Amino acid sequence: MTSEYRVVFFDDREIAMALIEHARTQGTKLPAGKATKLEIDRATLTAKLGFSRRGAPEEAPIEFNSAALAQALIRYCKKAGIPLPVKANKELRVMDDRVAFIVELQRPPADTLIPIEYQ
Repeated sequence: MTSEYRVVFFDDREIAMALIEHARTQGTKLPAGKATKLEIDRATLTAKLGFSRRGAPEEAPIEFNSAALAQALIRYCKKAGIPLPVKANKELRVMDDRVAFIVELQRPPADTLIPIEYQ
């Protein structure tokens, strides 16, 4: 069976934008102010997004588990036109100190597609 692998890397700004949009679609209330700090736990692939506002004390960061992070990045890819085939296996990882999706597409074996005869 033939396999194809793709790696989609995300920078911190893209991750923060994806998490903010995900929180809004899930009805999670975000603190007033601007997202100023993103922390990614490389071991658990969880994220914390901190917000600040001039003249106000810093609020506790909003936490996202690995499933929420993956959902947020899938939604981001759809919106940005980055192809992530539905039937592909997707794995969220940290590679080269960056969050990335490993996308694996498996093709059916060639013998099921066309008959081949050897003489």
